[in-house]
Amino acid sequence: MGKKASLKDLGISTILVKAWWSMLYLGIFVFGKHIPLPFAKLQTGQVNPLLVATGGDSSQASLFSLGISPWMSAMIIIGMLAQLRLPMMSKMTERKMDIGQKALTFFLTVIQATVMLREFQLTDNGFGSHLAAGLFLMTGSFLLIWLSVENDKNGLGGISLILMANMFFTLMKSFANGLIPGLSAQSANIVRALALFVILLLGAVTVILTNAERRVPVTKLLISAEFGSESYLPIRILPAGTMPAMFATTMFVLPKYILQFFYNLSNWKFFKVLANAFNLSQVSGLVLYYLILVGLTYGFSYISIDPVQQADDMQKSGDYIPGCRPGKETEKYLRHLINIFSFVSSIYFVAFTGLPLGLTLLDAKLSSLVMLPNYVIILAGFGAAIAEQIEVLQIRGQYRGLL
Repeated sequence: MGKKASLKDLGISTILVKAWWSMLYLGIFVFGKHIPLPFAKLQTGQVNPLLVATGGDSSQASLFSLGISPWMSAMIIIGMLAQLRLPMMSKMTERKMDIGQKALTFFLTVIQATVMLREFQLTDNGFGSHLAAGLFLMTGSFLLIWLSVENDKNGLGGISLILMANMFFTLMKSFANGLIPGLSAQSANIVRALALFVILLLGAVTVILTNAERRVPVTKLLISAEFGSESYLPIRILPAGTMPAMFATTMFVLPKYILQFFYNLSNWKFFKVLANAFNLSQVSGLVLYYLILVGLTYGFSYISIDPVQQADDMQKSGDYIPGCRPGKETEKYLRHLINIFSFVSSIYFVAFTGLPLGLTLLDAKLSSLVMLPNYVIILAGFGAAIAEQIEVLQIRGQYRGLL
């Protein structure tokens, strides 16, 4: 009989297997980015930095140009509706909610694929050509969704791996192009050096804040004091992590796609005016982006830590926070803490991802540069999550087998 593998070896082996799966999914993603869209010129030259955080790329008409923006939008909408505890939503089973999310994803995919086709130059303007290209874009989006879900099951980084890869490739491309178009070689190198310094500093700060937490003491009555009756409830300084920075771009472009879709159908200029309001080169667009960013920060914080559910679970299990009565008083205290940290998170995200976007009011050429802080915060946050996932897998090597 062969030698029994140790738990440490099993932990390392699991990490390696998951890493290989992730590399396979990334390879499919990179390959798909170079599969051209039928009846369209591959290189469009039109870069939409907002699509990058959703796995999309409008600079080339390819299989994965659309990204997973429709799926991300559907997840947010269904998640927020569930958080509101509407009577209709509370009666729905998880299976029905999953079906509703998939149906909404399909609906949004049709809308966004239809609008995106208008951004590409097709060689054939016939109905059949548009239908084939639209179905191709939708297929690519569904394939990316499948890759993300499979990576969450088998790989490292969860559903965010594809998004991280897309942002990383965009960062590298931006650095290669000098970040700001039209600069001399010397000026471009200076900008690269300053940008690299900001990236390292902002990345380090984001990792620190992502891991920082407030430990609320919790007394557990049903656990013997011999094993430690006192524990704590961790509430992170950034309760929603870096998800608001990523999903804000998704929810910002969604209304524009929908309004543009209805304008294409009706040719009513009212929809066109509203769609133009969602433009980061205008004051209205910046204000809307800030509101969406703050709203998502609070929304994701309450999804991450549900004070109503948390207080109810503690009351049922006999746990309590010293100085707080179980039930409504505990819920009120937790809600107070979440509001404080959500406010801190909002300031952080608006200051480092929102305010730099104001530079696009001065010059539209700065759009790629001002999105760098957004990409860095997202990459740093999810990078820290991957490191934590690997650490958890390694922990099994610290325990000795019973047999």
